[in-house]
Amino acid sequence: MNITPETWAISFLAGLYTPLGAMCVLPLYPGYLAFLAGRAKTGENSTFSLGLAVTLGVLLAMFSFGLVFVTILKMSTGDVLEILGPAIYGLLAIMSIAMIAGFDISRFFPLVSTPVGKTPYITATLFGAFFGLVALPCNPGSIILLFAISTTTVDFIANFINFVLFGIGMASPLLFLSALSMEKSRTFIRFFTNHHLLINRIAGVLMLMVALYYLVFVFLKEYI
Repeated sequence: MNITPETWAISFLAGLYTPLGAMCVLPLYPGYLAFLAGRAKTGENSTFSLGLAVTLGVLLAMFSFGLVFVTILKMSTGDVLEILGPAIYGLLAIMSIAMIAGFDISRFFPLVSTPVGKTPYITATLFGAFFGLVALPCNPGSIILLFAISTTTVDFIANFINFVLFGIGMASPLLFLSALSMEKSRTFIRFFTNHHLLINRIAGVLMLMVALYYLVFVFLKEYI
């Protein structure tokens, strides 16, 4: 197995950025807080244990998504990967420039209702899976980055770890909110709502640097 801790770190950070930089998932947070507050008020469930269930839901979504993508990638030939890698990093560079320019693709996505299960833990798990699947297209820059680093190796386990760490990063804000008081959680959400444009631009600069590094020092180097 190719041990690539630097790409794993990028995968985690990309997952962490996914829900924080996506305006179309920010409206889901107040509903999540209301759900946590309602369960905590009854004394039936702790908010942190529900946060763990949400994390499980996100990981299950990314597990399924990663299994499909990595399996398809594993089936691809080396020649295809040589073309696919530069193409995806090129797309990442274009997306990064759009993010720096302040273009917000999430405004094209409608708001949707979250699923409800028979028990609070099922509801929390379903919410996590729903949250993860909604955040991916809503913030395509991060998933394109994940696809890009996954094309640098055909190692199944190394790539699959990328997707799992991406899911952990994506679930981290929800788990963090579950551990905070309701007042602090609302302050946290308000901050990211008010500064999402700046966050997207900073993330865009970092993603552009990653894209240019791989395009110039990895792929272009092979043809020189």
